[in-house]
Amino acid sequence: MKMNERPLQQTQQAFCAWIRDPRSDLPAEFVTERMQVYRTLLFNNVSSFINLVYPIARTLLSETKWHSLLQDFFQNAQNQSPFYNDISLQFREYLDEQQHPILQEYPWLAELLQFEWLELYLDTVELEEKTFSSASVWQLNTHIWILVYQYPVYLWTTEHQDFEYSPSAVMVWRNHHDQVCVEPLSPLFACLIEQLNFKALTEQELKQLIYTTVPDLSEQEVEQQLKLLSERLTELDLLYIPEQ
Repeated sequence: MKMNERPLQQTQQAFCAWIRDPRSDLPAEFVTERMQVYRTLLFNNVSSFINLVYPIARTLLSETKWHSLLQDFFQNAQNQSPFYNDISLQFREYLDEQQHPILQEYPWLAELLQFEWLELYLDTVELEEKTFSSASVWQLNTHIWILVYQYPVYLWTTEHQDFEYSPSAVMVWRNHHDQVCVEPLSPLFACLIEQLNFKALTEQELKQLIYTTVPDLSEQEVEQQLKLLSERLTELDLLYIPEQ
């Protein structure tokens, strides 16, 4: 090996370091102009994946701040996958893990990024087929995600947002028509549906959960809550009812 030649691994590391951050030292064997073209292509590719998944967040931040977040992620994150849904998740996780100052500046941003990514995830994930019991128990016919938010980000669009602090619970699922659906929930219903996600429950077990969660309810009120929950889940086609 000649004195001015680098080992291949060292050259590759220098190449990748410069692609991430052009302030790094560039090996003499690389032409700066060509490297810049390659870096621009890669950065634009990664940015397009992220922009596609977070259109509302991108709209709400200034172009300068959003571009700065993309540059920060491109330079410093350790991506493990080339797929666009994974890259967009890693972008959100990177901001969380770094406790990025932007999340303090905009206290609703972490929740908005989570919800926008979940919409993509539910649109693309392969849901497992459920197996059902013939016993007389409450069973959900698909998985439901229960989420608690401090801001109503699930209602936001690129044209309309309500930044008022408003804690709420919602359930999110993909229906039989492959549409992503969102429904607000009372804290009690959120608790009950979350438990039904884990396993089928008898009506008596659900009653006991209600008594544990809201001990001041009367027996009649507990029955009424169960009736309302059954009607709502049935109306949304989320409750499996065994054939008699």
